[in-house]
Amino acid sequence: MSLARTVGKNFAVQTLGRVLSSLVGLGLIIILTRTLGPATFGEFTTAINFLQFFGVIVDFGLTLTLVVMMSKQGADESRVAGNVLGLRMFSAAIIFTLAPVLVLAFPYTPMAKAAVAIGAIGYFFMAGAAMLVGVYQKHGAMWRATLAEVTGRVVLLVLTLIFAWQGFGILSMFWAMVIGNAIWLILTVRFAQKLIPLRPRAELVVWKDALSQSWPIALSIAFNLIYLRGDVLILAWFRESAEVGFYGVAYRLLDVLTTIPVMFMGLILPALTARWNTHDGEGFARLTNKTFDLFVLIALPIIFGTLATSTHIISLIAGPGFEPAAPLLNLLILAVPGIFLGGLYGHSIVALGLQRRMIWAYAITAFISVIGYVIFIPRYGAMGAGAVTVFSETLVAALTTITVMRHSGSRMDLRVTIKALVASLIMYGTILYFHDLPFGASLLLAVAVYAVCVYLLRVMRKDELLQILRREQ
Repeated sequence: MSLARTVGKNFAVQTLGRVLSSLVGLGLIIILTRTLGPATFGEFTTAINFLQFFGVIVDFGLTLTLVVMMSKQGADESRVAGNVLGLRMFSAAIIFTLAPVLVLAFPYTPMAKAAVAIGAIGYFFMAGAAMLVGVYQKHGAMWRATLAEVTGRVVLLVLTLIFAWQGFGILSMFWAMVIGNAIWLILTVRFAQKLIPLRPRAELVVWKDALSQSWPIALSIAFNLIYLRGDVLILAWFRESAEVGFYGVAYRLLDVLTTIPVMFMGLILPALTARWNTHDGEGFARLTNKTFDLFVLIALPIIFGTLATSTHIISLIAGPGFEPAAPLLNLLILAVPGIFLGGLYGHSIVALGLQRRMIWAYAITAFISVIGYVIFIPRYGAMGAGAVTVFSETLVAALTTITVMRHSGSRMDLRVTIKALVASLIMYGTILYFHDLPFGASLLLAVAVYAVCVYLLRVMRKDELLQILRREQ
């Protein structure tokens, strides 16, 4: 099967899975916000973000490193995957044992601290499941990984609904996460064993090789962690739980969008790496440029659509009492360009082997972000946190873009961007003009108007979309 068809098939499957997982995630927000209320949902948000902080540390760049190591010619896939899995589970056991201890040093509520202790178990299971996605990407069998993840998420949703109905409280929600993630890990391992012989291994030579390749990514991720998750942790330090809850609702919606570029770039990273390693600079530039165009087509309507309907979105998702989250969503949605560009060129950095060169950029961004959080959060609260987050995402995207272009010689073609911007503005104006329509009708109208504008403006031909990942000699 050609690269285009393989990636297209896997992207379609993973997109379907991501849509289902996102729907489950939205279902969880709907249940939790209505069950817990702003203050308790703020405690939930604090605990989740604290655990995500440790979850990113546990990754240590191993997810991307696994894809790169398995893509090398002559690689023993079973040995590589088994050792990286063993290394991931070993490090996760240590890190998630420390999380419930370290949270005691923070001025969070006793309930939030107890939630961290329970949630650490769930995040341990998720660490192993998420890392094995590289196996499925390499073998073009993303439907297996998608089935495992969606099954675990559905179990989580059902248990959360039952526990909420019974009024069991916030801690039961974290126990639901433990059970759902355990099922996700079990299914992920079993399905992967149908592709390659897989069992956790502890060969120090392979562990050392993996760590030697992953530590620049890990250090970059650690700096990313500071500016991506530091906002909620510092906000919870200075502000009431209710304000954290408002910010958490808006940020959770942004998290859903973050998965799009990461998911797509995970699929084409092997192609980017192969083209650069075979000195196909023209093919590398063509692939990054076409992906940039595709991301623009996706990101711009999301931004303007959200700006036009944020009040309706918050009302639909979170329900009464969360109205202050709407202006926060309007602010945070401005980080989407940085998220998509950062996803594209951040993965391109890995393909080019420039992880070490980019550490300084992430370090500078983390340093500036922490200063920004400390200055603006005590004074402006959630709006200050959101403003610094948008700035940080934009800065990282700019630095990674410049680095990739300088090293690879690729250049942006903004013709698609300009046309997509015009189409998005027309869509935005249409939504505002028909502002009295129900949200569902507004959404359908927005999609229809944008699609027509894209067609009339000839933003991208059908054959270009179908051949975006075409292997050319």
